[in-house]
Amino acid sequence: MWAEGKGSAPARSHLMGVFELDISCAATGSERRHLRWELLASEQVRGVFLTAREDTLAVLFSGDRSAFDAWAATLEPGRAFDPRLHEVWR
Repeated sequence: MWAEGKGSAPARSHLMGVFELDISCAATGSERRHLRWELLASEQVRGVFLTAREDTLAVLFSGDRSAFDAWAATLEPGRAFDPRLHEVWR
């Protein structure tokens, strides 16, 4: 993403990257949908996309690789999932 800077040279406005995130810790479809919504709720995540691999998501992240790795390490793969907290109105 480029924005006009001072003078005639373009300046980089925000560093963003697409990184793969292993989601094999989410076993069921409900857990995977929940995880995807949690990722989208993060201020650093700009998009979440399915990949050809069932256990991997592509994450559009506002930051570099080291910031993504640090952020991904904060995810809690063993956290209990309570589907009652995420029910959709019927």
